[in-house]
Amino acid sequence: MARLIGSSSEVASNHAEATVKKVPPRELFFAYMVIALASSGGLLFWTHRMLVEKKRWLTNTEFTEYYALGQIIPGANLFNTGLMLGHRFAGVRGMLAVIAGFTTLSFFVMVALGVFYTHYGTQPAVARAITGMAAVVIGLLFASSIKMALAMPRIWRPWLFIVLAFAGVGALRWPLLWVAIPLATFSVWLAWRDDGRKAA
Repeated sequence: MARLIGSSSEVASNHAEATVKKVPPRELFFAYMVIALASSGGLLFWTHRMLVEKKRWLTNTEFTEYYALGQIIPGANLFNTGLMLGHRFAGVRGMLAVIAGFTTLSFFVMVALGVFYTHYGTQPAVARAITGMAAVVIGLLFASSIKMALAMPRIWRPWLFIVLAFAGVGALRWPLLWVAIPLATFSVWLAWRDDGRKAA
């Protein structure tokens, strides 16, 4: 019986490993270079579009879970997410490819834009253009948020935490840490409690 259980677990483990998509570092480099160069309006929308809709390397649910982990880890959330995905798809070489894709050309673009803004940022036309771009950024952010929200389970508890977080940070203007730490701690405790009940 133990041998049968052991063999079954090995088959399940092998199957799980077989289903993990492998992406060459070269493809990761070019994908993240395109994301960095095209990400007017924020990285979230373009990262989701590239990885989930265009390349289909991740499902909507997987992307949401990785993005949530990237939010928890200190640092830029989508950069953290990219490092985790690079390691998942191609190990250490994948992580290096993501870093190179993020920074290679976008660095020079940002320097050029900084020089341009230094010289022309006070011009009325530039100020109006930036104001118009802000509206586009908000629209893209809402579009990405709705797509990720659709990946949430159709149960009430996660939506309750979403509403509470939005109410605390968005409506009441409380500091982010005051809202995030208690909600995150309580939600993790509830998840552990549920797992314990299932195991029992």
